[in-house]
Amino acid sequence: MAEAYYQRLTDRLRDALLLEHSSWVDADGKLPAERILAQRFKTTRVTLRQALAQLEGEGRIHRSNRRGWFVSPLRLEYDPTRDAGFNDYVTAQGRLPRTEVLSLATSPHAPAANALGLSVNHPFYHIRRRRYVDERAVLVESLWVVPERAPGLLEERFEFSLWKLLREQWHLSLSHRSISMVSEALQGTDASELGVASGTAGLNICRTIFDDAHLPVEYDEEHWLHDALSIRVELKGTH
Repeated sequence: MAEAYYQRLTDRLRDALLLEHSSWVDADGKLPAERILAQRFKTTRVTLRQALAQLEGEGRIHRSNRRGWFVSPLRLEYDPTRDAGFNDYVTAQGRLPRTEVLSLATSPHAPAANALGLSVNHPFYHIRRRRYVDERAVLVESLWVVPERAPGLLEERFEFSLWKLLREQWHLSLSHRSISMVSEALQGTDASELGVASGTAGLNICRTIFDDAHLPVEYDEEHWLHDALSIRVELKGTH
């Protein structure tokens, strides 16, 4: 019985988001406080939170630490196989991109070394960035670049495409890529830097990148909010 009521409440909230958005959701997409929502829908806070969690899992709403619940914006269409920088494909969809550099360092990183076939103690240029779409932080990424392939890289600016920089400044062709994608629960620094609670659903995208001579160049890890993007890959048929 309780489960059936929670499902009905979830349906009512979902319909309310679709039909009554302008009347009870703030201009910035913020939902009323949980206390007010519980009163509006004549339910308990416990049942309400179950329904909100269901809608969060569907990607319809998201929770921001210390700020409350918000309607999730339209998902960004994302093709991880395309040779396009973040700013380019976000702008092409009529959205506003922004990049914040969080840290720059030189240090070993065992997963990058293993993926690129280098010794475990091999140093990398490590670039940590936070990416925004329409001023919402949607992903944090770590980029590990082989220093020998781009000497002096850390002296450059990283608000724009690293791939474009590697091509134009060091004439590197990023022609061989291996990509893996898995769902994850955002934890620790990743969750904190995105302003969400630990355990929030996310998507992990990893790339291993070699040049046209199959020499190692870069290893990337992206941690996305799960409701921020829709993966779309276009393939041309062969006969």
